Amino acid sequence: MTFVRDRVVVAELRSVAELDWLEDGARMARQSYMPPKQAAAFEEFLARQGPMGDGVAWIADSWRCQQPFTELVFIKGPSAKNVALAYGADAQDIANGLLLHQVEEQDAREGTDDLTRVLAFGEDNGWTWLGYHDFDHAFSRSLNPPPEQQITLRATMGKAMYTFDYFKDGVYQNPLPIEDDAEDQPDVYELTSYTPGQPPFAPEAPLSFLNLHLRIAEKADNWTDDIALFFEGLERAFNLTLPRNAITSGNVRCARPALERVKGVPSGGTPDLPAPAYKIAPQADPGGIHA
Repeated sequence: MTFVRDRVVVAELRSVAELDWLEDGARMARQSYMPPKQAAAFEEFLARQGPMGDGVAWIADSWRCQQPFTELVFIKGPSAKNVALAYGADAQDIANGLLLHQVEEQDAREGTDDLTRVLAFGEDNGWTWLGYHDFDHAFSRSLNPPPEQQITLRATMGKAMYTFDYFKDGVYQNPLPIEDDAEDQPDVYELTSYTPGQPPFAPEAPLSFLNLHLRIAEKADNWTDDIALFFEGLERAFNLTLPRNAITSGNVRCARPALERVKGVPSGGTPDLPAPAYKIAPQADPGGIHA
């Protein structure tokens, strides 16, 4: 539906789904129809737009200490409820609307340790987010079919390993950092490799567009911690956000592992299959512009 004044379109009514598609296209699609200078200016304009909400940089410090979650996952496409069920969360907990603070209070009251074995989840800015520990691998780590986009951040404090990986339509996008040896290709990008002031991704790499968002985050000077800076680059690039007050107060939905999933064997008796091998994204066209 369009609204016209003096034969000029002044407003247009679109569905939420279409607006989300347009926003994703503006942020992620190639702007090959633009002249190079215009495309570069447009890309920088988008990089300067902060996320609507709390962003994710605020959680970086506690996340590095594995609090409140060891793993943070952002998934584009399926709803939070469907993702939680696919991960093996208990359907009854989801139906009951179990909240994180309720599990924490029960742990304090009964001396249990369920808080380390729950999957917290929610939706913000068109993304489903998940937070969990999963020390005993009670939750699945793959969806079938793969989602449109998936970002995973893992903290392993004991080994000082903090990693980031990104899939788009099931294709693994992570390239080598510039400073790494091409013969020793890692499966994920370690955040300790990021040095402010230096672009972490080669110009021809699929994730090269992140360099600009990181540069803008560095110039904004909101954070001094390297991992928080990297998180701000991600929130600017992908419009990620986590509800700060809800998470810190425990007023977010969560669920324990489904009772029938014991040691990776569902109630039907068939063991979980390993995650399928992923594809590696080809090197990006140096002439292509990402926004």
